[in-house]
Amino acid sequence: MKNCYVYLRVSTDEQANEGFSLDNQKRSCLDYAQMCGYHVKKVFEDGGRSGKTTDRPAFQELLALIQENSVDAVIIYKIDRFARNVGDFSNIRKQFKQLGIKLLSVSENGDVTEGLIGNIFASVAEWESEVNGQRTKDALMQKFREGWQPTPPPIGYISIGGDRERKTCEPDPYVAPIIKELYELYATGNYSILELQEWLSDKNLISKTGTGLGHSVICNILNNPFYYGLIRWRGESKIGKHIPIITRELFDTCQYVLAKHRNFLLRRRTHNFLLRGFIYCAECGQRYTAEWHKNEHKFKHRGGKIGYYHCIKLGRNGCPAPYVEISELEKLVEKEFKNMQFSQEFIDAVVRKTRERLENNRKSANAVKQGMLNQKTALETKRNKLEDALLDATIDRDTFKRKHTEIHDKILNLEAQIQETDAQSQIDIDLIDEVLAFTRNIYQTYKDAPTYLKRHYLRFFYEKLIVRNKEVVEAVPTPIFLSLQANQAVIITAFSSPALKLL
Repeated sequence: MKNCYVYLRVSTDEQANEGFSLDNQKRSCLDYAQMCGYHVKKVFEDGGRSGKTTDRPAFQELLALIQENSVDAVIIYKIDRFARNVGDFSNIRKQFKQLGIKLLSVSENGDVTEGLIGNIFASVAEWESEVNGQRTKDALMQKFREGWQPTPPPIGYISIGGDRERKTCEPDPYVAPIIKELYELYATGNYSILELQEWLSDKNLISKTGTGLGHSVICNILNNPFYYGLIRWRGESKIGKHIPIITRELFDTCQYVLAKHRNFLLRRRTHNFLLRGFIYCAECGQRYTAEWHKNEHKFKHRGGKIGYYHCIKLGRNGCPAPYVEISELEKLVEKEFKNMQFSQEFIDAVVRKTRERLENNRKSANAVKQGMLNQKTALETKRNKLEDALLDATIDRDTFKRKHTEIHDKILNLEAQIQETDAQSQIDIDLIDEVLAFTRNIYQTYKDAPTYLKRHYLRFFYEKLIVRNKEVVEAVPTPIFLSLQANQAVIITAFSSPALKLL
């Protein structure tokens, strides 16, 4: 009996088409081999692969194998399953003829290595590929014009509706609130990407491969304007019809934090000096650093140490900026808050927005909780089926114990998250008190705040403070501060330091 190989291919778009499915192709090719008296030695399958190039794993394996173990024929379902490029087809056909191998096509009913028939069919396949490609491009562009992202939506959304180009999307009831909270956490400036990775892992948010979301994935999420409503395609952009997960303002805040990451992130240091990252030298433009000078006898009345801020180039390159004692400089900065106050209209707006935020948080918490309850129910159902499989002896004990433990741990994690969500949905009186105190008395609130909150207040108003001769001489306001001043939401009565000015 003559021997043959069978080669099958289906593209990603065609996998849903039953007529071109691998199973249908395989059945037809095996029947054809039996009818023609061929013994099938091996079947090669390329699932989800384009036929425009020969760079396909199974196809390359086939070409390598026929050099070592030649057969009488290779059976394919149709030429366009084999190649959609006339040049590639011609080269492979010559190779087959040299080895004495026939290329038998089920749909074309016979050997396509002889005469012009093969090149004609390959030319038709290439033309069809180009036409279908253009149709797909046109359909995707039309989808974009109608207000929908042509590509699959990012994590936090689920695809709904029709097939392929006709699909739309909507927020995932469980994942979308987590993505929103991710933005809100990062916008505070208190979280590194590594910390957010751990946080997302605790939320059971994982990749399609079952692993935690990587550093680059989280960065891509934080940089993706799709979440506030913008869609992009082939150099064009517009606000889409999908439901945004976050506001444009929150997205812009995260971009600002990303751009100022080194200044904003409150790292876990041995010594977290309040003004680190805010103070710059007027002499050379370099950032100030801080350090403790220790001497048990000399600084006995100060606990054996004294702290100083200084330019990082002090003592090098001739920078004359002197040391300035930590407490002295921090007191100067503190005084600048004495002459700031918010307008009553702004305070009223903050109270109104705080109430709205609390109401939205409650709604969001309910959606998140329902999503977690649905997850828990699905896991409990899976656990029940696993237990039934153990009783029916259709699963071994080791597999049962491993999978049962995994499911049990996930359920416990979800229960903890549900309790956490319930706690977060309660009115946070301390938060409201802090917000209102800040708006009603900026100076006193700043003065009484712990270091990490003081840094929040500083970054709210200033991008940098410039020091000369132990005095703050210039202040670079944040865009938020400038906007508030322009709208007279913040009133500055005077500067404590005569030399200080806003740039």
